[in-house]
Amino acid sequence: MIYEGRCKKEDTKQLIEVLDEVFFSEDNKTAEHPIHFLELLPKLYKDKYDPAYNNFIIAEDGVIKSAVGLYPFRMKVCGAELKVGGIGNVAVTKDSRKKGYMVKTLNMCLDQMKADGTDVSILGGDRQRYGYFGYEPFGLNYNFSISRRSMSHTKGADYKTPFRAVKLTPADTDDLAKIKALGERNGIYAERPMDSIFDILCSWRNEPYSVYLNDEFKGYFSKEKYGGGVSEVFAVDVNDLQDIFLCALDVTGSDGLDIDAAPYDTQVCDYMAKVCRGSDFNHSERVNVLNYRHFIEVMLSAKASRLNLGSGSLVLFIHGCRQDEKIRITVDGKKVTVEDTQDSPDFEFSHLDAMRFIGSIYSRHRDEVPAFAQNWFPLEFFCRGLDNV
Repeated sequence: MIYEGRCKKEDTKQLIEVLDEVFFSEDNKTAEHPIHFLELLPKLYKDKYDPAYNNFIIAEDGVIKSAVGLYPFRMKVCGAELKVGGIGNVAVTKDSRKKGYMVKTLNMCLDQMKADGTDVSILGGDRQRYGYFGYEPFGLNYNFSISRRSMSHTKGADYKTPFRAVKLTPADTDDLAKIKALGERNGIYAERPMDSIFDILCSWRNEPYSVYLNDEFKGYFSKEKYGGGVSEVFAVDVNDLQDIFLCALDVTGSDGLDIDAAPYDTQVCDYMAKVCRGSDFNHSERVNVLNYRHFIEVMLSAKASRLNLGSGSLVLFIHGCRQDEKIRITVDGKKVTVEDTQDSPDFEFSHLDAMRFIGSIYSRHRDEVPAFAQNWFPLEFFCRGLDNV
């Protein structure tokens, strides 16, 4: 008998075992530090987060053969809200490949998101493979590289930071609350509930550390458990970033590290542009916009609050992944409105062309828009690595 639908709670143990087998069985045979999903993403796979409910599966006679996780969360954007669906653990067992199970389970997730009114979905994975389902490289991410040598030119060759790093535990609720507040400071962030924030900071095999100067909390970083990288850094005062980086280098034993920042995090970007040894610019993630009207209004309003955008009006007809949308985008100074319309479109796009137009680094169609709209796009969508699924 074939079952297709949400995984049942009583099958949680089997689900995790299947996922570990599909993703990690070969790697773990020779790995110095074997991987399993509960350690990799405690924010998703601990029992209290009900991973079974968040997975759509196909089972044959009670045996799980395919699973795709749909993990919803919310992003706050300058007071507005986006409903996000994170896609993870796209798995099919070896004995069930070529049966179309991955397509079916991923489409179950998409159908659920459309029914739930999800605005946007994110995942990590191959562009071409997931392009069939509407996902496209999207959003903007600055990556800055810094090293002991580069900091010797700004801090001095003999400089030793007076800051110290302290490894966090779930009991450090005061520091966790401060870290949560720092992450929300610029008004654009994925929600991190207090009862799960420690697990979030440990995502992707990370270990979080608070940073102090004497007894004063100065910031935080989360480092790779078995590597020399750092996934996230927050500073109370941006001018303390180099001292926090030096603490991170001391803890990791590395000579250099890379850090990501959103374009709208202007204090960090401006500071890092002055002190980094190098930088680059890439996409934030694979993304699928399901509700163009709301997504564009929210993200373009956030951009208008920061930048002087050209005023004008543009009509787009988008053959979207969820449905066709004909929308009028109007910018009037700092005011942005996006509404349904029956007017003739200025541009008509397929879903993937629309994704590239509004959110990718390159789109030839952006060269064709009127001058007033030249700086509307790409939208500055960014999701921190520890929030990704």
